[in-house]
Amino acid sequence: MNLSALFLAIFIIGTILFIFLMSGGVPGSLQSILYRSIPASMNLRSFLKTESKSRKRQSLYLFSEEPVISMGHKFKGRFDQAVFRSGKVPRLELIIERKFPTKYLPSKIREEDMFQAGLYALAIQESGVSCSNTRLVTVYCLQDNAMTCAKKRNTTDCVKCNLGKVFTRKYKQKSVLKDLEILDEIWFHSRKPIANPDEKCRACPYSKNGKCQYSIY
Repeated sequence: MNLSALFLAIFIIGTILFIFLMSGGVPGSLQSILYRSIPASMNLRSFLKTESKSRKRQSLYLFSEEPVISMGHKFKGRFDQAVFRSGKVPRLELIIERKFPTKYLPSKIREEDMFQAGLYALAIQESGVSCSNTRLVTVYCLQDNAMTCAKKRNTTDCVKCNLGKVFTRKYKQKSVLKDLEILDEIWFHSRKPIANPDEKCRACPYSKNGKCQYSIY
């Protein structure tokens, strides 16, 4: 390769990288989806009831702190953030859950955290939303760093922040249902849980008087 061809290749690569950065990242990446998403002007329930014709096709809408409920599996909860793509059938692109350890960031995903995000996706899917390409995202950030970001009102860039750790996984309904079936045996059929030999059991932070405050019952 001669010198002029090398400079041309460098120029082309640099131009492509510049375009990606200006557009919010590589198309289809978490950063790109979040960069292009618009904070929703209505709550999720109203959005899903609104006629698709009144929304711009293929637009991305960001929702924060919205409640979801599963009538089929009798649970409810509230996700941290989610991105929906408008269309004839709304599509769930991302479910984002934030966790704030006190001392150490985990080296790998905690399965219960990813399962929680999967439950929210399952409840949303029940409402008629397409989840064929949904990605589950869990962000870990130390509490001290999170407090600093909150003071600066910088709470929307957790995925891009280099102080935390981000884990992603494609949503698979069958996998979530399989795990949920095991829990249903404990919750509704009085089967005693089996302790994990590799990890000391922790008390559920969401229970009140020994009952789950997010159960429909």
